[in-house]
Amino acid sequence: MPELPEVHGYQQYINKTCLDHIIVAMDVRDERLIKKPLKDFKEILLGNSLLRTERIGKYLFIHISNGAILVVHFGMTGRPNYYHESADRPRFGHIDIGFENGYHFAFENKRKFGWWDITDSVENYRKEHKLNIDARDLTFDQFKEAVAHRKTAIKNVLMNQSVTTGVGNWIADDVLYQAQIHPLKKANALNEKELKTIYDKLQHVIEVAIDLEAHYNDFPDYFLIHNRKGREFCYHTGKELEKIKVGGRTTYFSPEWQKMS
Repeated sequence: MPELPEVHGYQQYINKTCLDHIIVAMDVRDERLIKKPLKDFKEILLGNSLLRTERIGKYLFIHISNGAILVVHFGMTGRPNYYHESADRPRFGHIDIGFENGYHFAFENKRKFGWWDITDSVENYRKEHKLNIDARDLTFDQFKEAVAHRKTAIKNVLMNQSVTTGVGNWIADDVLYQAQIHPLKKANALNEKELKTIYDKLQHVIEVAIDLEAHYNDFPDYFLIHNRKGREFCYHTGKELEKIKVGGRTTYFSPEWQKMS
């Protein structure tokens, strides 16, 4: 699933390709992927242009020239594709808008978990959907306040979008691995030093991923993501990683490196 760094990359791609072009067409192959009726989308989009973007976690907000805001969530496999020839429309480009310049913006969505919505306020949308501010923008004090009182496993807390918006499975695993914190340790059992370490590693993982454009193979060797498939051994201890379920999500960790105590 695209997490904060991947969506940041999609945002940059859209900024470079899809802005400031008049929209002249919209085609949706599966209307379950849009949260409003297609006629409403067309009324809002056609004849207008996409002006600018902002991102909160995994949510991308695209401001439209008439004041409305397009909300894009990429789900499991969503991605943008800017192309020219109609014959080149991606196989899974289930949502497609055409621009006056002859190019198209296709929303590729193979597994159909991604979707589009319309809102008139980013802030209201954020509050209605119980999103915190973007994880990249959190101060340590804000992070501590959101995390320290929770009685659930820290892995679950990190993936809670009302706490660290934009963090998903691989980021949560890597943050805890680099912080040497067991994923099942209760958040309210963490001391100040442990919380600060988690916060620092969270910011580090996000920034490295953004700088390297989420090209996982380029990440430093000490990142756990290299060991999620295939090379399932701890970088620090050389011991085999364990795989468990936390909150229904597959979780990799190193028992000797990430002790519960």
